[in-house]
Amino acid sequence: MKNPFRVQRRYVPAHAAPRIRSLDFDAPYRPLPPLPTRSPDDPVGSTRLVLRLEALGRALDDLPGQAIRFARWRAHRDAAIAREREARTALVQNEQAAGAIRFRRISPLRRGSPPGGRLSRYDPTAIHPRNIREIDEILAHAHALAVHALECPDTS
Repeated sequence: MKNPFRVQRRYVPAHAAPRIRSLDFDAPYRPLPPLPTRSPDDPVGSTRLVLRLEALGRALDDLPGQAIRFARWRAHRDAAIAREREARTALVQNEQAAGAIRFRRISPLRRGSPPGGRLSRYDPTAIHPRNIREIDEILAHAHALAVHALECPDTS
């Protein structure tokens, strides 16, 4: 989750970084990471999409590890919320001023409409405007399934 008060820094991608290796001549040469592949027929650059699909593939190959990671994240989040609640009650009892505001992600899903979609919610019976494509319906449906899975987890 983005902190609105954080100073934005600019980062240079690895393939555009300066090619300074080292001032030590005996240091081993480490080549730059290769650029993601792109077809010459692509009307739009697919670099970000390829990287996202590769990350999704790695996550799907390791579902038990991702489940453990998610459970660990929820445990850390719940512990932090409990600590903040205890600190607030202690501050109220001592009548001191509140501390700094921490921006913390509450849900693993981002707020608002599904990422990249033009529909805010999935409704198969609704009549959509012309600019709504089939992929927008798929994204909205997938987002609705993810929200439902978080609200009603299957613990069997």
